[in-house]
Amino acid sequence: MDAARRAAMMLLVAVLMLTSTGFGSKKCATGRAESDDGTAQRVNIIKSGSAQQKAAAAFWLSKQSSLDASIINYLVDLLGDKTVVDSSQYRYIVEEHKPTLGEEVALALVRIGPATIPRLIRVLKTSPLPEARKNAARALGALHENGATADPNAV
Repeated sequence: MDAARRAAMMLLVAVLMLTSTGFGSKKCATGRAESDDGTAQRVNIIKSGSAQQKAAAAFWLSKQSSLDASIINYLVDLLGDKTVVDSSQYRYIVEEHKPTLGEEVALALVRIGPATIPRLIRVLKTSPLPEARKNAARALGALHENGATADPNAV
């Protein structure tokens, strides 16, 4: 067996051993395995980080396959934040316009998709913050353009 094949076999065995022993996951209070993908860390940043950190965390969360409704609620709560952030710190495509945290969160909510529609409608109807309503309206418009629809019973 040549050296490359041998190294590949050893790597495969190591991966199988690590996954069978539960490497990469930890037990939560209920005893179920909890993913160690960074979601909990990003949610903590959304709750208590700086505006720049929150924008980066929102961007990261928007790229995840599925999010708990409570995480979407934390993001929606940031729509009215007018703090300017530097999106070049976490995005590859950066515009000249320096976005606010609220604008970045609106973009993240659009990327998350239709699950955000009921919460965005609620912000549009009830928020006392004009900036939050503006960002919610923009996100709803972008979702509409993407063909997203909400469950009519969820609103």
